[in-house]
Amino acid sequence: MGNPGEQGVPLQLNNAHGYLDRVIRELHAMRTEKKHPLVGVLQYLSDHIRHTRTELGALRPRGGDILSTTADELEEIVAETGRAANEIMGAAEAIEQLMPRVGKDVAVELLAAVTRIYEASAFQDITGQRITKIIRAVQDIEDKIDTLVGACGEPDGETGAPERCGDEALLNGPQLAKAANTQDDIDALFDSL
Repeated sequence: MGNPGEQGVPLQLNNAHGYLDRVIRELHAMRTEKKHPLVGVLQYLSDHIRHTRTELGALRPRGGDILSTTADELEEIVAETGRAANEIMGAAEAIEQLMPRVGKDVAVELLAAVTRIYEASAFQDITGQRITKIIRAVQDIEDKIDTLVGACGEPDGETGAPERCGDEALLNGPQLAKAANTQDDIDALFDSL
C-alpha cells in the first residue's frame, strides 16, 4: 500500500491533516532554501485546520451536539404550540356551545370574543411553518459541520462548554418530551426506595 496522495492511492479527507503535518516534517528535513515559502504556506494551512477543529469541538459540548439539541428544542416548541392551540380552540368551541343558554346580547358578545380567539389562533400554523424552516436550516448547518469535522478530523482532547456547577447545573429549562421520565419510571423510582 502506498502513501496517501501517491498515484493510485487517493488522499482521504479524514487523514488530510496528518498527511499535511508529515509533508511539513519531510520538507523541514530537506536542505534547500527554496522550501521555506512552501513550508510557510503548509504550516499556515495546518494551523488553520487545527484551529478549525478546536472551533468545531466547541459546537459539541459534553453529552451532545448543540445544534441537534437546538433542533430538538425547536421541534418541541412546534409540538407544544400545537397542543396549546388545540386547547384554546377546544375552549372556544365550548363557549360557542354555551351561547344558546345566555341572552341574545351576551351571545353576540361571546360570539365576537370567540371569533377573535379563532383568528388569533392562526398564529400556531404560521409559527409552526417558520420554526420548521429554521429546524431544516439548523439540520443543514449540522450536516455541513459534520462534513467539516470529517475533513479536519475529530477535535483533540476535551472540548465544548465547561461543566456547570451549583444552581446553574440545575437550570436546564423544560425537559424534552422524548427525554422525559414516564409514569412507570417514576413508580419504579419510588418502589426502589
